[in-house]
Amino acid sequence: MKITKLNDDSSWLIDFTETTLMIDPWFTPYQVDLASWFSIQYHKTKQPTVTDLKKPDYIFISNPFTDHCNKETLVQFDPSIPIIGNKKVVNKIKKWGHFKELILIENAPFEIKIIKGLNPFDLVHNAYYIQHGNESILYAPHGSKVKQVPKVNVLITTTSRYQLPFWLGGKVNLGYSAAVKLLRKTQCRIVLSSHDEQKIGRGLVEVLAKKKYVNREHVNTKIKFLLQGETINV
Repeated sequence: MKITKLNDDSSWLIDFTETTLMIDPWFTPYQVDLASWFSIQYHKTKQPTVTDLKKPDYIFISNPFTDHCNKETLVQFDPSIPIIGNKKVVNKIKKWGHFKELILIENAPFEIKIIKGLNPFDLVHNAYYIQHGNESILYAPHGSKVKQVPKVNVLITTTSRYQLPFWLGGKVNLGYSAAVKLLRKTQCRIVLSSHDEQKIGRGLVEVLAKKKYVNREHVNTKIKFLLQGETINV
């Protein structure tokens, strides 16, 4: 299995033995939640160009938020590429009228399973178990608190903490300790840092947000921080 980090945030390209899956592509310079006065975030680095990337067999969108489900990026892709997502994601993308095939997670051509956290009303901290043949990944871009998860080859998750007031969602990224707990539960060979980009923020959310990033020299040795465009074979 070959994994490429497409940007410093949470966009990935997974080359399984027989299938290529892209996850959460967001390549525009910025993204807006609700309105720019509320939240706007900018990448610090130049983003890849869709036409320069390998065409995936499928695109998986984990969340309906604009830093995961980014319309301006997605509509640049060939409309024949099937999109996989949960009901909220599929319904959102369907309104764009761009993609020809939208697939719910439970109908995906390979196994994708939602691993829900301890709070059934918390939709942010779901984890996604992705298996193709003997290759398996747990993708938890915001972190996840779960009782049990399958053993996987690779864990892709955040190591940073991003905290908002409870009325804006509370703790969005669960941070390093949650990543280590997932590492132990999955018994994975490697953890790939995701959603840890130190973006430039503006608006109300940025004023209220409390952020904490790990010292990369003092983390568990299984945790790897790939550079944008870097590939690892697992």
